[in-house]
Amino acid sequence: MKTIFQIARMELQKMFYSPIAWLVLIIFGVQAGLYFANGIDGLVRTIALGREVGDLTNSLFSARRGFFNTSLSNIYLYLPLVTMGLLSREFSSGSIKLLYASPVSNAQIVLGKFLSMMLFSLTLTLIMFFQVVYGAFVIKDFDFGLIFTSLLGFYLVLCTYSAIGLFMSSLTSYQIVAAIGTFAVFFILSYSGRMWQDIDFVRDITFWLSINGRAQNIIKGLICSEDILYFILVTGLFLAFTIFRFKGIRENKSKLTGFLRYSGVFVLVALLGYLSMRPSLMKYYDATRTKVNTLTVNSQEIMDKIEGKVKVTTYVNLFGNYFSFGAPSAKNYDLEQFAPYLRFHPNMEFEYKYYYAIPEGRALKNYNSTYKGLTLEEAVDRITISYGVDKDIFKPASYYSDEIDLKSELNRFVRKIELEDGSSVHLRLYDDVGVHPFESRMSAAFKKLTMKLPQVGFVTGHEERSINDLGARGYHKLTMEKPFRHSLLNNGFDFTECSLSKPINETIDILTIADSKTVFSDEELKNLNEYVDRGGNLLIVCDLNRQDIMNPLVRPFGIEFMKGQVVERNEGYDLDLITSELTNENSTLSYHFEEMKEKEQVVSMPGAVGINYEEISNFKYTPVLHSDVMTNSTIDSIGSWNELQTTDFVDDIAQYNAEEGEIKGPLTTGLALNRKVENKEQRIMILGDADFLSNDELSRRRNEIAARNFNMATGIFHWLSNNEIPIDARRTTPPDDEISTQINDISFINLLFKIIIPAILAIGFLLIWLRRKGR
Repeated sequence: MKTIFQIARMELQKMFYSPIAWLVLIIFGVQAGLYFANGIDGLVRTIALGREVGDLTNSLFSARRGFFNTSLSNIYLYLPLVTMGLLSREFSSGSIKLLYASPVSNAQIVLGKFLSMMLFSLTLTLIMFFQVVYGAFVIKDFDFGLIFTSLLGFYLVLCTYSAIGLFMSSLTSYQIVAAIGTFAVFFILSYSGRMWQDIDFVRDITFWLSINGRAQNIIKGLICSEDILYFILVTGLFLAFTIFRFKGIRENKSKLTGFLRYSGVFVLVALLGYLSMRPSLMKYYDATRTKVNTLTVNSQEIMDKIEGKVKVTTYVNLFGNYFSFGAPSAKNYDLEQFAPYLRFHPNMEFEYKYYYAIPEGRALKNYNSTYKGLTLEEAVDRITISYGVDKDIFKPASYYSDEIDLKSELNRFVRKIELEDGSSVHLRLYDDVGVHPFESRMSAAFKKLTMKLPQVGFVTGHEERSINDLGARGYHKLTMEKPFRHSLLNNGFDFTECSLSKPINETIDILTIADSKTVFSDEELKNLNEYVDRGGNLLIVCDLNRQDIMNPLVRPFGIEFMKGQVVERNEGYDLDLITSELTNENSTLSYHFEEMKEKEQVVSMPGAVGINYEEISNFKYTPVLHSDVMTNSTIDSIGSWNELQTTDFVDDIAQYNAEEGEIKGPLTTGLALNRKVENKEQRIMILGDADFLSNDELSRRRNEIAARNFNMATGIFHWLSNNEIPIDARRTTPPDDEISTQINDISFINLLFKIIIPAILAIGFLLIWLRRKGR
């Protein structure tokens, strides 16, 4: 060890007497200061504009465009300038012969040189402490765990780059050649993750070898065993190569022996890397304060209940919009969606099956325009050539008919998650910006495998809104639309249609009666009351002109749907469009309601009736939605009222008329009831509009109206399911949400980080150079 330290000390002396090392430090200091100052500038100006910010430590330092990642993105351009002379200088000057003649082993020479680069890399990392210290002083509740982990990731990358540069320097006596060779290796290691990704075993090796993005997990605060081992193994690989290079020069061995040495250590490292990526061997530590990089507690509890092997089969349609997400070359990237779940249940098996079929939905239009006049088989030939994929891996959809009904899945990208007992559930991609299901929907799928989730029964027989109706008024989008993220199906619910002509099945947990058009018989009302008496949860949704039919359903609760309809003044819209606001009281029911209230989001109701109620002692009543509030005492400024006379809001002008019995707002349009029935809490939701849950209204956007009907629907069924589903995947809000830096401080920050700190480094270099010249 003493010899290694001596070699490292001498190398550092030469390195820091060289202008190149100092130039790299100065340039890096300027670059780091530039990136940090720009980041602070953008953050402070965003706050000055009144926009909400949070998670400031991550946003400024560890985000994809944060300080560490932007600094790391260009470091590969500088480091080869330092490593290129580590050994090539010894070869060109002839001093290597002195090392050969000295009692120093090959390993000591290599490790001594590498240790010097480790210390130089540490110096580069320490330059970033100026920014870290400043951030710690100005950001409230600074997340030190995240930052120290990010610095570790940055340092590991530098050490790995150094080992590569050291090896390349041993191959030639020309420093420029060594630098260019180092750049080439960096490029190969960055690009290897895209090489041979359609070959199963090779895919894992080349994907593992890729250095591109390797530090991302560590920089964002997640220390994974496979990432740490990657840096150790790749660093060790190039150090071993360098030692073998010296052995080859000093020993008179055959080329075959040299080849076996290199290939042997490469195979060993590749095998260890492959094993490190096996889920059962992976370990992790989330260093962030709020554990943002791992599953929430709710999801962890779900995964703890899963036993045995889980098989995930992904079916990918060649003609689907999302083929690229599951293409052979994208498998490893796609599997990253399951990485957090593998940490808690590593016994998972993944398989990809490729098929072709004419897609349905949005992809159908693209198919018809692109492959017009071609048979399906001819279209397959054309697209496989275009994508550069093997045609033989694709089967017709009917080939998998014994496993899955792909037509019922609209011939889309779909996963089948299956347990050893044969139970299974489907997981889908969605037609929105996010595309992937993310934690809430993924955890709901796993939960459905471990327990019975709530079943929703939709009453039929009186021309109610139907879950099978694809028209504007239907409830298909709410319940069964597979590409829609917020549908009940995609959040874990089961549902069925039922009739009140007979007792409600015990398997139904939530009974829904929506916009009935004909009168209920006494027998049907009796069956409904029996369901209520046993504690079943209930959703009753009324609509215009249905009050007389629906009132017998709600009268036992002391509730009545008001005559007429609610009208409301919304600039640019007819009076019959109600933008129901969430009440202050409903935040205790569901976090969905609370979030909507905080963001001032509303529920659009195109034609709603008001709800009157008198509280019955055994129920607790909570108003959920109400119409607009009167702003002052003048008639014209009344925000909403119950209109009894006008019905045509296009040609007629409605006016509030108290003498006719019209009641001014706010008027209740949504009401929640709950009580204890034996050992369970019964929950009932009464709503004054059926259209807001319809296919049309869930998809509609209106200017100047921040309506989030799908969030409201999700919150309603979350509450009615006793908070079982959708899964609550919220995380603790990071406390680092304030920064003391003001816009007036920006000029000082620019001066400090762009000029003063680099100048200190430059002065240090000048002093050492003058001292050396004096000697």
